[in-house]
Amino acid sequence: MILKKLKENIKNSSYDAILLTGLENPVAAKNLKYVTGYTGSFGFAIVTLNNQYMISDFRYRDQVKLECPDFTIKEIETSFVKMIEEVLKEEDIKTLGFDKKMRFSEYELYAALDVELIPMDNVIEEIRVSKNESELALLKKACEITDQALEYTLSLDLVGMKERDVEVILKSKMLELGADGTWDRFIVASGPRGAMPHGMASDKVIQTGEFVTFDIGCIYKGYSSDLTRTVAFGEVDQQMVEIYNIVLEAQKKACSIAKAGMTGKELDSVCRDYITEKGYGDFFKHGTGHGLGLDVHEAPRVSQANDKPLELGAVVTIEPGIYVSGLGGVRIEDDVFLTEDGCVILNKFPKELIIK
Repeated sequence: MILKKLKENIKNSSYDAILLTGLENPVAAKNLKYVTGYTGSFGFAIVTLNNQYMISDFRYRDQVKLECPDFTIKEIETSFVKMIEEVLKEEDIKTLGFDKKMRFSEYELYAALDVELIPMDNVIEEIRVSKNESELALLKKACEITDQALEYTLSLDLVGMKERDVEVILKSKMLELGADGTWDRFIVASGPRGAMPHGMASDKVIQTGEFVTFDIGCIYKGYSSDLTRTVAFGEVDQQMVEIYNIVLEAQKKACSIAKAGMTGKELDSVCRDYITEKGYGDFFKHGTGHGLGLDVHEAPRVSQANDKPLELGAVVTIEPGIYVSGLGGVRIEDDVFLTEDGCVILNKFPKELIIK
């Protein structure tokens, strides 16, 4: 299905084929993996209307055969540029599409080819938006691992611990539960630091009477989770409890109405209008959510900037928040799968206020 969509794009475009490469570019590498199934660290693919080629060297010979059964395999003997050139001549390719986000140093390598290079803008990223059943299963597993890691961590006595130490516990538990990796940095923002939407874990010590925001995620077989919960430790400020309940209600309203076909702006407005109605509109400045898949942040956007309908099968986050400088902040986030009739929430971790 992925190749079919990509070839439909080629048919309706100004290029004869598409070059996929992960060289020096982690974003491009994810597109290469998405189209080919290849998980190696060195490889290239060329997709034409009638054929598809996977190019790598002897180190990945067996891996390519195993992971790319639908591709004609070309093994590099001298240089990968020469092998790409051979395929282009074999297929009589005159125009070649490439990812416009490619690094210039890599672009220079292909500029010497006897072919016209045509930049592509988010062609594969747009195909990636709608998830198939196997992708959804991987996303569900990533969410399950994240839920369980947070549940375990909250079973410990975190008061008196540094935020950084809590981050280490969360990451270690995710790996123990089967995650292939985690984000580089987690948000563990306690007390007044909760007013920082991206308050990465610091040396601050968690204290009784504080809210702590956990924004965390893992990677499972290439697919990412993204969970945010805000938890109270001991007796907390009543204004913060009020804020928590407002954010919770806004988030639940959005989850109850989210579905494919509504625009990102419409879904964002569900949260934004409710928070504004409750008097905290000036304290909610980021978008309500974003797409999720091979990247933690990908299309589509759930914000006032997106007037396009949300695609059937997209997985997006719903994560409203309120942030008051000097006091603290609250954010609650779930990952949801969009259907024609509503959405399926992939996270199972409770959203009601937890007081430890």
